[in-house]
Amino acid sequence: MSDQKPPTVREALQAGARKLTETGIDTAALDMSLLIAEAIGLDRMGVYLNFDRPLNQTERQKIRALFDRRMRREPIAYILGRREFHGLTFEVNPSVLIPRPETEHLVETAIDWLKEFRSGVQTSVCSGTPVIADIGVGSGAIAVSIAHAVPTCRIIATDVSPDSIEVARRNAEKHGVADRIEFGAGELFEPIHEPLDAILSNPPYVPETDRATLAPDVIDYEPHAALFSGPDGLDCIRELIAQAPRHLKPGGLLLIEIGAGQSLAVETLLAQTGSFQSIGFIPDYAGIDRVAKAIKR
Repeated sequence: MSDQKPPTVREALQAGARKLTETGIDTAALDMSLLIAEAIGLDRMGVYLNFDRPLNQTERQKIRALFDRRMRREPIAYILGRREFHGLTFEVNPSVLIPRPETEHLVETAIDWLKEFRSGVQTSVCSGTPVIADIGVGSGAIAVSIAHAVPTCRIIATDVSPDSIEVARRNAEKHGVADRIEFGAGELFEPIHEPLDAILSNPPYVPETDRATLAPDVIDYEPHAALFSGPDGLDCIRELIAQAPRHLKPGGLLLIEIGAGQSLAVETLLAQTGSFQSIGFIPDYAGIDRVAKAIKR
């Protein structure tokens, strides 16, 4: 990226991707194309269609500033201030966990269940507008995606972080669903004072012992309160499962995202309550049990 001879878009992409690769970033070419697109005001396709265009000084300076942040292993989503999830674009910043594809399994399962609810298949649950809780709303990826896909539901979204709630609220407004999502600050079910048809959560589930194994992009930038949950990663999930029966209607749905290798322990926790039936797990794209699913007796 020398200022002596203006590089083309292609040259900047290749040089930047090479340096990112050297730092251990597996998505170097993709990341560099996104950074260049952001700096010069194009989408990724526009970058490739303008490969041979020389970059002016202002563009090079913008690219350099973004590139330097990625070299420090700041996540690309925080640099851009957004992340795609379930076909929608979400604002993200370091106060919220970056939405990941694995969580889309939880969203899809909830949407399918709500469509059955709407069609009358869920006869064991009271009729009317389904009331759903999203416990630990974060960026709002779960709540907003579901409200966007199923206009007939009402969602109560809770989080211990007021900053997270503000991000989620902005995302709800952006996608036109703010009138159907109520936000409440507090631990787990603390802000909720009505029976629920469904409880959804992507809680912290990373064991404290795994800190040293996480990539710098995660451990150095994403909020630890949204990641770690005790020695085995199950502290929050235990409390969530223990409290859920008191808030869930008979026939209601419980969906919890879990970590790799946690399904047996979570199945035991759900069974020990004596309150759930049809306990099962939904695998992610790698075949790992990623979402625990249970129905309230």
